[in-house]
Order: sequence, then C-alpha cells, then structure tokens
Amino acid sequence: MKQKRGILTMILAAVFSIGIMGSINPAQNAEAKRTVKIVKVQKVASKPYRATKGYMYNSAKLTKKIHNLKNYKNTTFYSKKRVTIKTTQNKKAYYTYVANKSGKIKGYVYSKYLKLYQPKTITIVGMPTDPSTTQTKPTASKLISKTDLQSLIDASPDLDPTGQLLSLTAGDYATYQSVFDKNFNVGDYANDGVFNNDQASIYVRSAQLIPYVQKAMDKWNSALGSTVFTLGTAQDHSLTLGFGNGQADGWDGVFDGSGVEVDYVSFHDSTYPYGPMPLSSSQTISVKLSTDDSDGAGDGMAAHVANRVHYDAANHYLTTTVTGTPSQLLENYWVGVITHELGHSLGLDHTPYFGDIMAAQSSVEDGQSQENEKYNWTDYKDSDGTQGGALTATLSQRDIDRAKLTKLLGYW
Repeated sequence: MKQKRGILTMILAAVFSIGIMGSINPAQNAEAKRTVKIVKVQKVASKPYRATKGYMYNSAKLTKKIHNLKNYKNTTFYSKKRVTIKTTQNKKAYYTYVANKSGKIKGYVYSKYLKLYQPKTITIVGMPTDPSTTQTKPTASKLISKTDLQSLIDASPDLDPTGQLLSLTAGDYATYQSVFDKNFNVGDYANDGVFNNDQASIYVRSAQLIPYVQKAMDKWNSALGSTVFTLGTAQDHSLTLGFGNGQADGWDGVFDGSGVEVDYVSFHDSTYPYGPMPLSSSQTISVKLSTDDSDGAGDGMAAHVANRVHYDAANHYLTTTVTGTPSQLLENYWVGVITHELGHSLGLDHTPYFGDIMAAQSSVEDGQSQENEKYNWTDYKDSDGTQGGALTATLSQRDIDRAKLTKLLGYW
C-alpha cells in the first residue's frame, strides 16, 4: 500500500509500458557484471514477444549470458515482470523477464530487443473431402459481437462485470481478452506456476504474518466460493509472502509476480497508520480520517509529519470514520494490505473506489499510468463517509466480480 499519495495508493501495481528511459549497451557483459544495480521490479501483463537480437541473461544483474537470441528468432516468449536497472554511470534501462511456453527457456532480455508478436491466421480452403470418412463435429458456439459486448459493459456498473458478462463462452473471453482487460482494469500479472488448478499455495516466511495471511486468504476463498489460496511450506509452495523494505519507495505491500512483501518498519510501528492509540485498551474507539490533520492524530500521514515517514504534501483522504478496538484497527489494516496484494496476484489492478480492497487514489504512479485502465483518475470517486476497503479489510462486490472475471480469462 503506497502511503505517499494517500492511505490506499498501494503497491507498485501501475504497470509500465515496455520501453527505455536511458541507454546502456547490453553487449558489454563484463561491464554490466560490475556495475548493474536493480532499482525496481514491476509486474507486467503476460504478452507474446519475439526477440529481435541480443542475449538472454540468467539474472536481472546481467551476470551471465545464457542464450544468444539470434538462435530463437521463431520462439515466442511471454512477459511476466520488468526490472529497472541502473549503472554506476547513472544510466537507466529496462529488462523484461520472459519465458517460452514450456518455461524451459527463460531469463532477462533488454526490453528494446523485444517486439510484440501477433501470429498470422492461416486459412486453408478447397480441401477435398471424402463423404464416407466425414465425421460430425459439434457446432462451435457463436461469439458475441463486439457491439453487443460493449453494450453489456456499458449497462454494468463502472468497472464491475455483472450479469451476462460473467456467463459468456470461453471463446468470448479468449477473443475479447484485451477488451475485458481495459474495461475492468485487469491483466495476467502472476508468474507461470503461481496458480495450479486455480489454486496458489503460499509459504509465509515469518510466523508473525501467518495470522494476517490466513485471514486474507479466508476472505478471498469465502468470496469466490473455492479454495483459491492455501498455506504451503518452504519445500512446497507456489507463492511466497514475507517482510521487505518499502520505506524508500513508500509501499506498505508489494506483489512482484511471484511473491508478496509487507513493509517491516511500518508493520512494527504501533502508531502507523492511525497515530498513537492505547493498544492495551479493549475499549472500542472511533478514528476520524479527513483532510484536516490539525490535531496530529487520526490521520496516518499527520501522525508522521514530524519525521517525514510516508508523508506527501498532496495526500488526501475522504472524510470517514473507522471504529474498533486499537488492536482490531491495526489488524484490519494489515489484513487489508495483504488481501489487496493477493488481489493483484488474481489479476486485479487498481480502481478509484475507496470502498474497494483494490482502491488507489490515482491511476498514475511514478509518472506512469496503469497498463490496463478504463480511464485516468487522480482522486477517489466515492463520497465522504465511505468505509475504506483496505482499512476494514472488506471485499466489495466489484472486487469479487472482477476476480470472477479474471478466472474466466484464465489469469488464475
């Protein structure tokens, strides 16, 4: 959860377009080994690419060339994450982690050397048939027209795939995947192998986080009516979850395609995000969140202005009140963070609705818009008094419907 722009502007989930902000020569492998620093790791939607030239590296630090891509001109690779690297000369470049369909050929490729691939459709006509060997094949389901699909989308609540949108044919979802992605802010963000038979197994690296993770898993499992998330072990898991350092980039939680991290410092700060509270009290209290932080409490940012932790002068809250015992308020917040991150693994990007677990104050992060977004926004669309989804660790119907859609699209 990214507190630098507001209490729910979360996680590095604004997915950047593949590009290059600076230039380094990836062919200078020896130099790269000595100077490369990983600045950021970001998830990207899985898309097909062909490599135009260059090499594939074993790690984001470019320590070893493992494949000469001129030998794989006809191989289709699928993107999963992108890293921003920087050299000691302060030059910046993007590398994309890709893998072929079987997953046997995988590694990091200079993003500029990858070109989106759209296979050509070949139709064979005029083939003679032998009536005696002709077999009756089932008639393929007729696809919904793009016009009719758009009418269904327009008739549904904003960013909420309801009714018939969740009961179309497999062909409809495959054919109009990009239409669904853009209209409902979703994408294929989890690495291959995270979900097996519609299920992910989570290894929690810190025992301290297990109760929070269990509650977050239970929320998704209950809402979706199936066991989507389970607890795994160090030896048997498909997704990891543990503590990380989010202070530099201002996140409370982050999903990178294969794992979730929760900021260690903020998690262990009993005044975050609501300010000082009597933690030993079992009395129910009410905390008001608003743009008025003159009292220095009741506002996560205001409580930290003095030492500049997680502070952004442009921060904004809807005026709302959350109620519970101090321990409940803190527990709900961190369960909400983890529930949000697991939502990213299911293929859900941000929405502008404060009541959603997947809410974010802005669609733009670090100057970049989300990869799949219906429109840009710079503030929450809800009205004052709305209970924040992440503050209360509550899934909205929009969150649930979008997760049902991403399953139909094959993202988990």
